[in-house]
Amino acid sequence: MPNYTYPDIDPLDAAVKNKLEITAHVDFEILSAALIAARAAEIIEGEGPAGTFDADHLKAIHRHLFQDVFERAGRTRNEPVRLSDGTVATEPVLRKIDGRPFMPGKLIAPALRRVAATLRKSNCLRGLSRAAFATGAADIMVEINGIHPFREGNGRTQRAFIRELAKQAGHELDFSVVTRERMVLVSIAGNDHGDPAMMRRMFTEITDPVRVAALAKALDSLGRLNFPWNDHYVATAEPGHKVEVTLAGMAGDQFMARTTSEIMIGQVSDLPQPCPARGETFTFEPSSWA
Repeated sequence: MPNYTYPDIDPLDAAVKNKLEITAHVDFEILSAALIAARAAEIIEGEGPAGTFDADHLKAIHRHLFQDVFERAGRTRNEPVRLSDGTVATEPVLRKIDGRPFMPGKLIAPALRRVAATLRKSNCLRGLSRAAFATGAADIMVEINGIHPFREGNGRTQRAFIRELAKQAGHELDFSVVTRERMVLVSIAGNDHGDPAMMRRMFTEITDPVRVAALAKALDSLGRLNFPWNDHYVATAEPGHKVEVTLAGMAGDQFMARTTSEIMIGQVSDLPQPCPARGETFTFEPSSWA
């Protein structure tokens, strides 16, 4: 980690160099979260940087989000940045947890130019139905995610960028109902396996106010039970796709069930008759959420 972390500290515990001068990773994450969240709220309220959804716009969003915590805010990881301690930080070769490298630094700029060209060609996804927008935006998310242009803050920057893209195209994206585990798994599917289907499904859900409300209700219920929902893949049932589930419970007009890999939220009206008991396994075909 060339000059990004504090020296003489265990790399597993060290924070990246920051304006708060906090050296422990856990402490930095806790204390910086509120500052970053406040800047994210400014962007949502329309007080963030304007742009044309190109590399400069993406970098400006990163700069706005992290201006209070990083000297290198707004710089991609391949750009050398002279820090206040006199060192120069740059990390064009960045590796994943499993040791495989992210995109080489020299390829970041041309890759971001290709994303911008795609968006220009599609008129920034304007004039599309919600379903078509969800597919196009999901594919853009997969592309930017794969580039991994920044040393830190890629996920938050991407989400802010895509939310702004949705806003100007007349749509809304609500990432608040996406669990941490789900975001990890859809990103792996798109980047490591070249399969955008999971990301597209997620975007179809989080652009639909009805499904967003169903997820929000379910997460609130799980939270009140002190269930660690952020560590699980939680999704609404996909219309037209038969699935085998085990019923966990019902509340009002929706039910919660488990598949082999996720917690699924469905509509009570889709349950077979007689109604399954809690803990019973059954197969059903979800209907439209409209």
